[in-house]
Formats: sequence, structure tokens, C-alpha cells
Amino acid sequence: MPLSILGMGTALPETKVTQEQALHIARQLVNNDPDLTDTLERLYPKTTIQHRHVVVDQLLLNSLLDKSEESGRVAEIIRNNGGPGTAKRLKVVEKAAGPLAERAARQALEEAGIAPEEVTHLVTVSSTVGSAPGFDTSLIQRMGLSPQVHRTNVGLMMCQAALNGLRVSNAYASSETDAVVLMVSLEICSAHYDFNPMPKKLVTNAIFSDGAAALVGTSQKTSDWTIDSSGGYLLHDERDNLRVGFSDQGLDIRLSTKVPNLIEERLGKWIDQWLSKSGLTRQDIKSWAIHPGGPKILEAAATSLGITNTDLSDSWNVLADVGNMSSPTVLFVLDRLRKAAAELPCVAIAFGPGLTIEATLIGRQAGEGALTTDLPAVA
Repeated sequence: MPLSILGMGTALPETKVTQEQALHIARQLVNNDPDLTDTLERLYPKTTIQHRHVVVDQLLLNSLLDKSEESGRVAEIIRNNGGPGTAKRLKVVEKAAGPLAERAARQALEEAGIAPEEVTHLVTVSSTVGSAPGFDTSLIQRMGLSPQVHRTNVGLMMCQAALNGLRVSNAYASSETDAVVLMVSLEICSAHYDFNPMPKKLVTNAIFSDGAAALVGTSQKTSDWTIDSSGGYLLHDERDNLRVGFSDQGLDIRLSTKVPNLIEERLGKWIDQWLSKSGLTRQDIKSWAIHPGGPKILEAAATSLGITNTDLSDSWNVLADVGNMSSPTVLFVLDRLRKAAAELPCVAIAFGPGLTIEATLIGRQAGEGALTTDLPAVA
């Protein structure tokens, strides 16, 4: 049987930065260079982001936001050394990851009514964590999961990675009748902030944030929200337009301005081919959970799919509320749709390095012998 989603949970760091505050910090770090400042002042409002939650030392944040000369002195020190090296950045991630992942996982298990010791498979997803053992073993120890739980980690697939995690989770549920799968997607993007950015890196500094999302499911069909099929499309001729790798100052993310155009050109055509394998067309899809990589990504996806921004309101709202957290973001959208009892079937879509499009079909057989989960509606 396919994976039946019984519970979901989300978690955010306590520190919240407004986009106006983030713009102030960005100006400081480019030393108020006129050309770069002009770019920043046009870029930040266009993101439509209102707030971002980040794992950042509050004292450092306060010093950069200070309106006095102290702010300028701190920014100058950071500019001169380029910010912390990769080893120090990964220590920040390692310290923050376990507690954040645990909060999301406990929410999901509580909603599902499943005890931690009942979990048979643990799937973790992250591109910003760089150590092993990682937060998977932290979850086992902190939550009391079985030390014999089957573990799988999906790494360095960035914004699409949660959907790759869903594919793995679904494979476990489909092959083992007693599977209880906990999937946790977590990213600490702020630890990889570029403190001495080139013009092409300004966008990533403006949109990325931190967060975690978890999902619990079983191989027993007890919910209409089932993972029915997955698909992936590698635009191998466009691999240089979205790349990620580690540098001396953390993750080096290269995002080309061509990406939205490529999505608009190719997404709809491929989705048609993929849905046809399930006997569906775009018109059969009642709700869409599209990763909000940024306004241009959402606009390009809507145009290519022939849907409206209203159809993607949850994606737009997640972007405004918390920014782009990379892999967990599409799960935040899916969680909102599920709690609002959105119509099924639903298609979740995200994009990653390669350039790759990843899609998941949810609720294809909704209503056929399923026990619909009674979830509270949210605004």
C-alpha cells in the first residue's frame, strides 16, 4: 500500500528578522556601494517576503542592526574576513539541527497518534547539514526511537529534496505492510549566508531562511492523503543554471536568472506527460503545493501550468511568512493545504540542482475506502 499521511509538523527558530531588517544588514555588508545598494533596494521588496526565521547569534544580529557607528564597525570586520569558515558554520548547524528537528517530529507524531518507539523507518532530508552522525541519530536519542530503526538520509538535493524523501518514504510503506515512517526535512540556510557577496549571490541572501518540517505515515490506508506516485525530470542540458557545493565559506549556491524561464517553458509539458501515466490531466488536479523558491518561480510555474496565483495562495503565503527554507518549504505548503482540507488530488512540485523538477501525486484514490482524517481548518 502507498504511504498514508497521518500527521505533519513544522518548526521555526525563535529569531525572526523582518525583510526590512535583512535589507539593512545587506546594505552594511556591501559597504553601501551605490550600485549594489540600488540592486538590494529593488530586490528585497520584490521577494514579497515579510519575515524570515534564522539561527543567528542574537548579539551579532543586534550589533548589525544597531543604527550607531558600532554597526558599521562590525560589518567592516565581517567584510574583511569574509565571515566564518565552513567548519564553524557547520558547528552552528549541528547545534541547532537536533532541537529544531525534534520539535517538528514530535508535532507530527502527536497528530498521528503514534509513539516514537513505533517508528520503523526514519528518513532525514538536508543539504545544509555536513556531519555524520547527524540529526537522525540525535532524533533517535532525544525522542526514544528504536536504535534499530531503518535510517536513510537524502542530502544535497536542495529545494526538491523533501519530495525525494517522500519517494523513499513511500517505497518503504509500499514494500512493508507494517511500516511506520517518520520523515524530517531540515535546513539551516542562514549558517551559509554569504557575508561578502558577489552580485550573483545577492538573491540567495535575500530569500533563504531556516526551518524544519516532519511527516508521519504508514502502509495502512487510514487517510485520503496518500502518496500515489512520484516523478522527476532532469533538464540535463541546463545543469549549470542551478548548482550547489561546499566552499571555504559554507554552501556555494549558484542560481541563474534563466531558471524561471526554463520552468515556464518546460514544466507544463512535462507535468502533462507525467500525469497521463496515472490517467489524469492538469484539469483533474484540485490543489497544487508548489515550492515557493521566489516570486518569479511561482509566477513561471503558474503560467506554465495554466493556473492562477489564487491557486497558489498557500505557496505565496508561506513565502511571505517564512521565506524560502529550501527543502522543508514545500512541506509547509502541503501542511497548510492538508489542514484546510483542500480538494484532492493534489500535486506537489519543487525544483533542484541539475536543473531538476520533482513532483508528487497525492490523493489519487481519495474517497475510495479511505478514512478521512478530521483536521482542524486553519485560516
